[in-house]
Amino acid sequence: MSKSKKNKRKKTIQKKKKKSLKPFIISAAAVVLIAAVVVISYIVYANTSLSAQDFTDKTLTGVKAYNASGDEAPLGEVYNVRYDNYRGTLKLNGDSTFELWLTPGSKDDGVHGGKYTYNKEKEVINAKFDNGEKAQFKVVRKKDGAFKRVEVPYQGYTVYMK
Repeated sequence: MSKSKKNKRKKTIQKKKKKSLKPFIISAAAVVLIAAVVVISYIVYANTSLSAQDFTDKTLTGVKAYNASGDEAPLGEVYNVRYDNYRGTLKLNGDSTFELWLTPGSKDDGVHGGKYTYNKEKEVINAKFDNGEKAQFKVVRKKDGAFKRVEVPYQGYTVYMK
């Protein structure tokens, strides 16, 4: 076989290889693009479909409190108890009932429990105590949408529950 025929044959084989790679490259790019769209859609959905599941059926504990001026206050001062290790708790149950223990007392006194609704657009928990009193607790999230805390107003203070 002459050199020119060999060169022609090499060029023909190279052209066929180039032609056969083109659909593969297009398919691979399409798969990567679809995967990226799916991942982005999932992230957007996860961050916009926030729900009460982040804090439902968990017992949140008081970690900090702030007075009306914005200064941090000891929890013992807030709850008017003599010992500083008392933290208080908030439990939001899956059946839309809650228990809030900021001060000692009995379950039957009507000020420690009731029913709640969660407004995910406004990120607030609307609580109605068994004795008829109403309160609104603010849900605070991190920048990535993860649950951070619930802010409970109590006698001129704001108690941070985590």
